[in-house]
Amino acid sequence: MIYSAKYARRLKKYSVPVFQSNPYLLSVKSSYRLLFKRNREYNTFNYPLLVTSGLQRSGTHLVDNLLRNHHQILSYYGELQIGKPNKYHWPDLKDETSLKKRFAALVPRNLARKYLGLRKYHKSNSAHDNFIFDFNFFRKIFLELEKKNENFIQRITLNNFFTAYFNAYLNCNHSNFYDNYKYIAAPVPGLTIIKKSIEGFIRDYPEGKIFILIRDPIVWWNSARNHTKNLKNNGLERYEKTLSNTIWAQDKYNNSVFAVSFDQLIQNTEESINSLLKHAGLEFNEIATYPSRFPAYANDNSTFGHKKTRVILKDKIKREVNIPQKDRLYIEAKIYPLYEKVLESCTVNPVKD
Repeated sequence: MIYSAKYARRLKKYSVPVFQSNPYLLSVKSSYRLLFKRNREYNTFNYPLLVTSGLQRSGTHLVDNLLRNHHQILSYYGELQIGKPNKYHWPDLKDETSLKKRFAALVPRNLARKYLGLRKYHKSNSAHDNFIFDFNFFRKIFLELEKKNENFIQRITLNNFFTAYFNAYLNCNHSNFYDNYKYIAAPVPGLTIIKKSIEGFIRDYPEGKIFILIRDPIVWWNSARNHTKNLKNNGLERYEKTLSNTIWAQDKYNNSVFAVSFDQLIQNTEESINSLLKHAGLEFNEIATYPSRFPAYANDNSTFGHKKTRVILKDKIKREVNIPQKDRLYIEAKIYPLYEKVLESCTVNPVKD
């Protein structure tokens, strides 16, 4: 419901945005108290990152939706897009000598499109359309914190970025479970295409985790080849590269990088999630066995149609396959041998027939 016109006029006098109430969020009184309080103080969020990656259509967002409401995870809203020139690259800020350049380099592309040049308060049109993000406050906190990073340590810069980001959501109090958080979790599809990106992530977050989703190559290509122009043109080569890099990364960073079978995740969700949480040192929680995007139902992100759901849709591994014969031959000759090698070291091995 929208609050009364009289109350709205009082708030407008102080340039405060009026927003709809929602039973999942703070009360309006608590929200505005939080809004004004954050002009004086804010919480710090210096947790390591837990990244879900793999090529698009491999299940990265599904795992993110499964982990989203876990009580030990602080979830980033949407894809983490802080690399340049695109999200596949992990940021390298050593040449960004000024504070403003560091901020500009880290502004996620999806945030830049929404907020740069727009009014101070902007209501998101994403699944989190009840959350108000203050871009100016985001920038203010980052610059204040980064002034103290005189010798430039990139991990400190990233800590400052996440502290500014989460505090800038004015009507969502991320400090509710502050003492329980172990990780900030975010999906970064495509990060594993580039070895340098994996190395950069581990350099900044030696205690962080990367979970790489892999999917049966033929079934994956059936979904992926019409997803984007880039995948249609060179998706098979990218998938081959992802599998090769996964083998390399698991061998080099065996306590930080883990492969997860998408097919096993669909068939035996609880077993797979329990194993994933154990590798990250997290407690099992039943809430991580069904998809959720607080405060709404999850959106099943499928090439074959979007659905609101609170269950894992098992038809994902039973769909009719329709791919060109030449692609099938390439997959069987070049990609399946790598795929089977990665399966041998998956977090949970697929059930064999």
